[in-house]
Amino acid sequence: MLRRFGLVAVLITAFLSFDQASAATPKKVALVMGNSAYQHAVELPNPKNDAKLMAETLRTAGFTVIEGEDLDKNGMANLVDQFTEAAYDAEIALIYYAGHGLQVDGQNYIVPIDGQLETAAQLKTRTIQIDKLLAALPPDPAVSIVILDACRDNPLARSLAKALPASRSGATGGLAPVQTNGQTSNSGGLLIAYSTDPGAVALDGKGVNSPYTTALAKHLTTPGLEIQSALTRVRADVSEATGGTQHPWHNASLSREVFIGGNAGDRGIAIEQNTVTPTSEVAATGGNDVNWTVEQKLWDEASKRNTVAHYELYLQQYPSGNFATLAKLNLDQLKTEATTEVASIAPVGEATASASQVRTAVAMPDDVKTSVGTPETEAALDLDKEGRVDLQLRLGALGHVTGGADGALGARSRLAIGAWQKQNGLIETSYLTQQQHLFLVVQTDPMMPQIRAQYEADKAAALAASLRKAQIRQKAASQQRVKRHQQADDGAVLEGPVERQNNGGGMDPAGAAFAGGLLGGALGGIIGSR
Repeated sequence: MLRRFGLVAVLITAFLSFDQASAATPKKVALVMGNSAYQHAVELPNPKNDAKLMAETLRTAGFTVIEGEDLDKNGMANLVDQFTEAAYDAEIALIYYAGHGLQVDGQNYIVPIDGQLETAAQLKTRTIQIDKLLAALPPDPAVSIVILDACRDNPLARSLAKALPASRSGATGGLAPVQTNGQTSNSGGLLIAYSTDPGAVALDGKGVNSPYTTALAKHLTTPGLEIQSALTRVRADVSEATGGTQHPWHNASLSREVFIGGNAGDRGIAIEQNTVTPTSEVAATGGNDVNWTVEQKLWDEASKRNTVAHYELYLQQYPSGNFATLAKLNLDQLKTEATTEVASIAPVGEATASASQVRTAVAMPDDVKTSVGTPETEAALDLDKEGRVDLQLRLGALGHVTGGADGALGARSRLAIGAWQKQNGLIETSYLTQQQHLFLVVQTDPMMPQIRAQYEADKAAALAASLRKAQIRQKAASQQRVKRHQQADDGAVLEGPVERQNNGGGMDPAGAAFAGGLLGGALGGIIGSR
């Protein structure tokens, strides 16, 4: 009897322990999608691989993963519906997408593999708006995370930009920032992470995975590493891997710290409430964690501000810190930028340093936000024809229709400038200030080598076509001249015998003698009869 009682007690204890462990482990659900095999665009090698890597990484961290690769629109919509139901009562919900994405009028869209964007209407019928993903996230107090590796160079965006009316902002391959404040109101929060700066283009990578997803898999689920600190490390890795051309960023309104990989000592606890640690506990654990936290916050501020002063302050405090190498690189690049910002306005074709080679972020400075463009402020830029062509190319790179890069800032170019200002939250005047122009330069430089190469190729093709037309016209004119000469020569051959037969209007000698005899006989008869 006692043995039975003891067995029951053990079973009850085990059950309660299991129940408590289950309660301590939060429900974590992830939706992972990767599209590579596009039917109406060049296939992307890595998104499918990226999705598989992220799915495995999140499963290891305790997530229930709903995943799919190479999805058409119906497939994506069905997967989002499954995630909506599965994640409704989750404590952490995460959505990851890799593939093509684009923005129009500040709204972001992801593209299924069967997406075809040749008309404005197809934007609504052939894509999935990011807002649909946000609507699939669970309500408070859940923590919601959206990760978008969807800023790759997108030919679908360029084809759509040509179909959009001039009154609408053009489509671009980069994504627009999504505001996270106001999305939640309780103790949860929302974080949206992007593979690169707003409006910029991310690299698909030369390896099996993109640089961004490679870094995510390395840092995101590190035990004891808070998610925003993990994303800072991701940013550093990607910047280094891409030579400073790609800079991931994120926007967050989290109400608590989030540990995707759990605490360092217990992977089962993934969320830690904000608490004040007693001084005695800090002393007991030593200063390493505190020093790392201070360094992390100082680096986060420096990378966010992206100024010489902030990087120098970080290096003064941590000359051999975790981010010292990147800080020195960014510092050198910023100092170089100070001497190349004016040169970046130079005409197309001149050897000038590109601002994309020296920037680390496209955060809009306050002086850009408050500046108001007028004809006078734009005239102060003193743009020559090539500078105006460069401006039109930059606007076109973002999908704004200028009517052609001809250096004439006409009505369509003015509409494009106004659309760009509206898209970036600026006062829409259709005229630029110096600050706005410099921001446009920094914003578009990652795309400009390809845009300029295409522009030069188009110019060369147009010149070649013009030369071919001129040669055709010249050949036709030459053939006409030869034909006229031939006709003139043929006419001379035909008229020659007639002139010889007429002999100046008379007859040939034999005919003349015969006619003379007749005339002489007739005259003789007349005279004799008298």
